[in-house]
Amino acid sequence: MVDFKALETVLWIAQLESFRAAAEKLNTTQPAISVRVAQLEEELGTQLFDRSRRTLTITPAGRQVLTYADRLLRLRAEMLHAVADRTHLSGTFKLGVAETIVHTWLPSFLEQVSNTYPKLALEIEVDISTNLRERLLQQKIDLAFLVGPLSAPAVIQCQLCRFPVSFVASPKIRADIESGSLDEIARWPLLTFARNTQPYVQVTELFADPALPTPRIYASSSLATLIRMALDSLGIAVIPPAIVTVDLAAGRLVDLNISPKLPDLQFVAGWLGTPDRRTFEEVVEIATRVVQQPEFRSDR
Repeated sequence: MVDFKALETVLWIAQLESFRAAAEKLNTTQPAISVRVAQLEEELGTQLFDRSRRTLTITPAGRQVLTYADRLLRLRAEMLHAVADRTHLSGTFKLGVAETIVHTWLPSFLEQVSNTYPKLALEIEVDISTNLRERLLQQKIDLAFLVGPLSAPAVIQCQLCRFPVSFVASPKIRADIESGSLDEIARWPLLTFARNTQPYVQVTELFADPALPTPRIYASSSLATLIRMALDSLGIAVIPPAIVTVDLAAGRLVDLNISPKLPDLQFVAGWLGTPDRRTFEEVVEIATRVVQQPEFRSDR
């Protein structure tokens, strides 16, 4: 009888175009992957992959097997999620998260995932959205919460939330600001996200007018660092106010309400259309419920 594990192996080899990469994805060894494929080929009486060439290619019979394997594995996943006790769902998957979400609704999300799937383990990777997108396409992570929209055709995405971006500073800096013009703002360092991020690009575009002074931009991939620098009056942070709500409420930071306004950061959940995606879809459903909670709805 054809083994589901062997079918899953064939799918990942075809998608990643490598026995080694498939072994890493499935947390096993390359020899074990080769044994699974060899056993399946012996059982079917046909060759699934052409190993005679430098580049791994799938045979016509292999392509037929892929079609059936994808359907069978999807049906198995649907059955398990429809019938099985969710509290017994186990395994590990890798979640990539943009740091803005870490500072807002991620803790509530993780609590609900843990309550719903107590045996499901998450490996969380925090990075800028540009890197998360690449790691998702490279199969290094399974699911990502990042700035969208995503243009990659292989990625399935779901709108999650949006965060306004504003100029935030300490009361000390606010006291020295009169008009709030861009010329005046440029007297202080601007503290914002790392290069190749949407806020960084938007800040540079905002001051692209030759008539405006060129601001000093301090970029960092660590929001905690930017917040600390803003609290210490080292510059004006260009960040979502949602990540510093406690400091704003306590008066340690103030929103400068500078015009023109910067575009909101729109976050999506992104994952690949693999046969095991049903688990990811259910986890994303939890995320969409979390961002609808009253304490987060003002950020949408």
